[in-house]
Amino acid sequence: MPDRICMNTRNDIVETLRTLGSAERVAKSRTMYPTSMEVIGVSNPDLKTVVKELHLLMKEQDREEFISLAEELVNSKIIECQMLAWLLLEKANLISSISRRELKRLEGILDNWVSVDTYGVIVYGVLWRLGTVSDDEIFSLQDSNDFWYRRLALVATVSLNLRSRGGSGDTTRTLAVCERAVGDKNDMIVKALSWALRSLIAWDREAVSRFLNKYEQLLAGRVVKEVSHKLEYGTKN
Repeated sequence: MPDRICMNTRNDIVETLRTLGSAERVAKSRTMYPTSMEVIGVSNPDLKTVVKELHLLMKEQDREEFISLAEELVNSKIIECQMLAWLLLEKANLISSISRRELKRLEGILDNWVSVDTYGVIVYGVLWRLGTVSDDEIFSLQDSNDFWYRRLALVATVSLNLRSRGGSGDTTRTLAVCERAVGDKNDMIVKALSWALRSLIAWDREAVSRFLNKYEQLLAGRVVKEVSHKLEYGTKN
């Protein structure tokens, strides 16, 4: 990290991120999570450090300043800026205050698993748990021709069941979403379905076991294998 970080504007933030970027990480992104956005190649630890520093610089500013900056960062169409926006709002404890109108403007581009999973767990899933996002909206995502939105619905269930995101277990809604995804064999959906079921085990392992038994013949082998292993041994594999 630079000794001093100048981040008074969106352009300052982008320039700071560029000093931390790596051509090697950019190259890896093309195979790990291809996206239409620009990738600077900032590591997760460095990105989290920037979030921490930026939050300290903005600690005296009001909510609207945070939201406005987050929207600017999302609109940059740079994946690290988009990630930074969501992480900054989480750091400032502002996720729960996001309105439906703001949520749409903060969505950004969801065309890769890194963005979908970060947005789904940090923002969208939390707002579903709080009621800003409705069950019907989640189910509508699952009817989309865009598999990234179908994945988002499954990832959102993880927030219902992660203590770190305020989750306290929600068997009914988690399994309702999972049930609608049983026959979806897209690889990104299969992986998300496994994650969703495994996240519920801490709260209701019996319900997950029954779900697995009921749909075993329809589920992708990966889901059966990973969820079964988690039920038996406590790990994915």
